[in-house]
Amino acid sequence: MQYKLANRYRPVLFALIMSCSTALIVSGIIMYLQQDSKNSFVLKWFGAFIVAWPIVFVAILVIAPLVNKALDRLIEVNQE
Repeated sequence: MQYKLANRYRPVLFALIMSCSTALIVSGIIMYLQQDSKNSFVLKWFGAFIVAWPIVFVAILVIAPLVNKALDRLIEVNQE
């Protein structure tokens, strides 16, 4: 038997997964470009990620519904 979460958790789970991957990628690229010494890269990257992730998570929770509403006004949905 496969257990699935209720649909009401979808926006939060989407924001959690999206923010984690976005913060990981962006913080990694920024840290790599800013590092003089690559010796402590992973430790500094992790520190930057820990700071960035909650900020990106909250931003996605707030911004995603606004973007979806704007797109609903701009894009015609074909009802088949």
